[in-house]
Amino acid sequence: MNVIDYLLEYQKFTFKEESFNEIDALVLTAVSYFPFNGLKTKKDVLNTKQLAALLDTYLLPVDAGERQINYLKVLKIVTNSLRYKKAKFAYYSKVKSKADSKQFQAITIILPEFVYLSFGGTDGTLTGWKEDFDMAYLDIVPSEIEAIKYANAIAKKFFFRPFIFGGHSKGGRLAITAAKNFKKPHKLKAIYSYDAPNYSPNFYDEEYKKISPLIHAYAPAESIIGRLMVIDKEKIIVASSKSLLMQHDLFTWLINDGSFIREEQYSERSTRIVEGINEAFLNYDNNNKRAFVDALFALLEKLDIEVLPKENEIISFIRHRFSLLRSCWKETPKKERDTLVKIVFNIGKEFFLRRDKK
Repeated sequence: MNVIDYLLEYQKFTFKEESFNEIDALVLTAVSYFPFNGLKTKKDVLNTKQLAALLDTYLLPVDAGERQINYLKVLKIVTNSLRYKKAKFAYYSKVKSKADSKQFQAITIILPEFVYLSFGGTDGTLTGWKEDFDMAYLDIVPSEIEAIKYANAIAKKFFFRPFIFGGHSKGGRLAITAAKNFKKPHKLKAIYSYDAPNYSPNFYDEEYKKISPLIHAYAPAESIIGRLMVIDKEKIIVASSKSLLMQHDLFTWLINDGSFIREEQYSERSTRIVEGINEAFLNYDNNNKRAFVDALFALLEKLDIEVLPKENEIISFIRHRFSLLRSCWKETPKKERDTLVKIVFNIGKEFFLRRDKK
């Protein structure tokens, strides 16, 4: 059973009959990936009936992938379910700036018991991924600043209800950063983070310790993204129907009886990859990390792509663009090529050294 199966099974239960749980939080997190700005409405707040009517006329892009189809499916089930009947969807925000390497989206979901701030993750564009890589050397990235502003602005609209923050991938990191800088911390009830990238050590200060007990963090058994950088607290390890990077897809996470199916530990191969990347990057200062990220994305921009290939399309993508990639590589300044080769070589070296030690 995955999150869509869960929705179909639990849609007939109210929250009084079956309490709000970690899967409901994942459902509301998935909602933030839907492009609400594509709906034909000027209303800031929509109830389920209004949203359902708009979704009936919404057309997916011709090139929509499986995940986009699934996000729409989730929202359609949610708006027609008894479980979420009283929900309202409000204050959708989407901000993207290539110049600032900023990609942000969030939506507020209003329930009778609490207000859920759902932060979207990376949208697959070059801009979104560039910001993710910038996390390797920046203490805070532009979308995190946007998340802090968004959360505090929404807090002013609700005086009495408690708040829950949640997000998947980068969205999970935005949820935690926004919570740490929330001006009404006494109203925070919980924070849900699903396979989110972590932070540098100086993030985990006294302010962080105040919200740490509220954090519910999850990662699949072969997580890579959710284990990069410094992890402050152990994450709940979740079973998945896929492998390695494809486990990052929240629709592959396995569910039974209203909760995730747990795993006892991460897989050995994912651990070698994660430790190799983390160890390799520890050997470089922030200037070198910035140089690597800038060189990598300068090369990708020369390939004239806006949306990066999905995890299962990477090999096919390289094969079909090999000639262009080789040409762009030759045009890349030697200093940038040297930076890329050096860091990729060290990541590979760390990986194989760890494999040989097993």
